[in-house]
Amino acid sequence: MKLVNKNIDMISWTSKDGSVTPVRFRFEDNGETLVVKVGRIIQTDKTKFGGSSTLSFLCSSVISNTEKIYELTCNCDSQKWLLKKI
Repeated sequence: MKLVNKNIDMISWTSKDGSVTPVRFRFEDNGETLVVKVGRIIQTDKTKFGGSSTLSFLCSSVISNTEKIYELTCNCDSQKWLLKKI
């Protein structure tokens, strides 16, 4: 996986107990807008980064007819999502 660090638009579910699940996201790649449905969540980690709570999701989806593994990060304080690695 290569480091990307792109801000993304995210649709996610939040359950009654406060757990967050990413569903679908949109990002720009070489001038093209791609919409990716999160196929499978492989691993979820809660960490602190610079004093802010973050959630990291290791996921797998089919992107451009190829299954790819990528990492999504949610900053819990600002509710901003980042495509960290792909």
